[in-house]
Amino acid sequence: MNPVQLALRVLRVDSRSRLSAVLTAAGVAVATALILFLATLPNATEARLARSEWQQGSVTESGVTMANRDFFQNDPIVRLDVSGRAEPGSGAPDYPGPGEVLLSPRLAELAEQHPDQTLADRFAGQVVGTIDESSLKFPEQLVAIVGHAPGALDVAEAAEKAELAGALAVGNSDLMLDILAGVGIVLLAIPSMVLVASAARLTAARRERRLAALRLAGATPGQVIGVVTAETAVAAVTGTVVGLLLSWPLRYLGTQVPWGGGTWLASDFTPSVVIVALVGVLIPTLVVLAAVLGLRRVVRTPLGAAMSHTRKRPKAWRLLLLVAVGAFFLFGLYTAEETGGMGVLLASLAAVLLSASIIGPWLTGTLGSLFAAAWRKPSVLLAGRRLSSDPKAAYRSVSGIVLAVFVGTMALTLLPSFEAFAGGGRSFKDTVLYVDVPAAQAAEQEKRIRDGLAASGTAATVASTEKIFLEAPDGQTVSGLVIDCQAAAALTRINVGDCAGPPAIRAAASQQLPSSGLKVQASPLAGATFDETPSIVLSGEVPIRPLGANEDPDLDYTVLVDPALVPGFPEGESTLAVNPANDADREKVRTVLAAAVPGESFNSRELRLYDQQLLLGDLKRVTAIGLGLTALLAGCSAAITAASSVVDRRKTFAALIAAGTPVRVLSRALRTESALPALVATIGAGVAGTAVAAGIFTLFGDYPVVLSGWLLAPVVIGLAVAVIASASSGPMLRRISAERISEE
Repeated sequence: MNPVQLALRVLRVDSRSRLSAVLTAAGVAVATALILFLATLPNATEARLARSEWQQGSVTESGVTMANRDFFQNDPIVRLDVSGRAEPGSGAPDYPGPGEVLLSPRLAELAEQHPDQTLADRFAGQVVGTIDESSLKFPEQLVAIVGHAPGALDVAEAAEKAELAGALAVGNSDLMLDILAGVGIVLLAIPSMVLVASAARLTAARRERRLAALRLAGATPGQVIGVVTAETAVAAVTGTVVGLLLSWPLRYLGTQVPWGGGTWLASDFTPSVVIVALVGVLIPTLVVLAAVLGLRRVVRTPLGAAMSHTRKRPKAWRLLLLVAVGAFFLFGLYTAEETGGMGVLLASLAAVLLSASIIGPWLTGTLGSLFAAAWRKPSVLLAGRRLSSDPKAAYRSVSGIVLAVFVGTMALTLLPSFEAFAGGGRSFKDTVLYVDVPAAQAAEQEKRIRDGLAASGTAATVASTEKIFLEAPDGQTVSGLVIDCQAAAALTRINVGDCAGPPAIRAAASQQLPSSGLKVQASPLAGATFDETPSIVLSGEVPIRPLGANEDPDLDYTVLVDPALVPGFPEGESTLAVNPANDADREKVRTVLAAAVPGESFNSRELRLYDQQLLLGDLKRVTAIGLGLTALLAGCSAAITAASSVVDRRKTFAALIAAGTPVRVLSRALRTESALPALVATIGAGVAGTAVAAGIFTLFGDYPVVLSGWLLAPVVIGLAVAVIASASSGPMLRRISAERISEE
């Protein structure tokens, strides 16, 4: 009988081996489906960008397409103005002719649902159709293509803005999702492998004794390895095939998870043949290899395996691994900061996770020895003896939970820290819409805006300000605005105080500006330098008035210069600011701006926060999904391991019950076995997760790490899951108590 026939016969006649094989195949299927899905994420982001690449605009001899970004109710709109005989790029729809408009399906719905003054009037022309979703970044994307007559668009301006405005409107490569995909593969693959290992260990002791008997009967190491390889391969290959099939419905679930403002097309998650082949070969190979490596004891000392001799306890030298892994992680951080590459950092993160399985058994054994020596309560004494005699098996039941706690504390450290520095924007109020323009064009554009607002009957405050730098005689330089005091009070968040009195410079009292020798330097235009931009030296004594206390401390570094102090201010960069009278007129004002200053993207503080809030929302969503999957995998592996622990010790428990030990004492001992290592391991995982997250956070700048009481939540939940999972051993224990001792 060859090894394959022998393995199949074992599976046919032994119900416990069949159960182990089924659970192993289920674990492999879950791991295969998750890893294959995560491996498609980088290609999915590339597919999105490839579909929307045409939206960035272009300038050719035959025509111009100019992109900019608008907003409607805080949702971004990509607007593409087309002039001449511009040739559609790859994946683009046929461009509309002069006076015609194409809208994306979602934008067309919004235009029908709202008054024309708030949205539809921004796109002058007849709507002649909708854009197919195969040309959109995501199905809900808001896109408008507006056709103009040849020569209507400024070719020089379009060429100047093509690269910047197009990238701003459509977005660049999604590096964050690529990083999360790599981290997700590492963080979910390991709990999946723990689940597979837990299932494979369900009948480990029974199989080890069976294989040792074969060795003692004359079987060669090669024949024993062949039997295990065949037995494991049946489950691994079956699980891999099922996992590959499960990846198809998983793709459709993935399309429902929003990222970057929209969902996905199912085709985005289509894996390449190479990825499918790699996953399909590597996962069963690793599972079989792990099973073969676990045969070292049977191959080397079959008699000891047959007699179930106690294994050697882990040595304290394993603690040195903490130093090595810490140094590797610091090297990964250094490499990522210097080169921008994430490969070494991800490898070091995987090393940190794997180190838990090496250090954990030593901690478990030491903890068991302490309780066995110092405690005399029967259940705790039994648990302590178990932990000290077989710490590897005891730690195995909580290894998945340790990983879940590590991931959870990482997320709860990173997300509040990201939220703490989320913000930004200029000194304008949240409701103000503003755009930077060359100072030479500011007056004309301001007039068009005022005329447009008057024609539409929309009330709003309009002002033109100049961005400047104020330099003191000692070389100290601060940024500021040339703006009237009343306009500053209406448009900015700066507490200007009392505007009465002669023209003055207004600055925070802490700045201690001198009243003479000040120089006002205009902000240079894009591509120009300070040396190319003229400046004005203020003559005589200039009144310096203190600003009031600001709620935002960053505003204390902004000074206000009255326009009367710098008449005939040199050319530079100006800012057009428009403040709607109320929220109801906000969309009407945007419609007027789109018509009065075509091709310009008006910004605001709330819209500057849009990308940050969008990213934080995406991170929270994928973190919740990742933690849920990790906790589910960890709970399943803990429950299977707890049940297998009872199966492995059937004889011991049967003997204790026959000797009069109450079943409730044994149940309490099993719960203690899970709770003790879980308590220590989850606390250690929480500390490690926080430290690793703090290290990764340094890659994003010199910001303080935010630590909150929520960091204790994964530790408490992990401990609770470990105790609850240990309850799965109860039915198995009661079944043993109902059997006759002679059966064992």
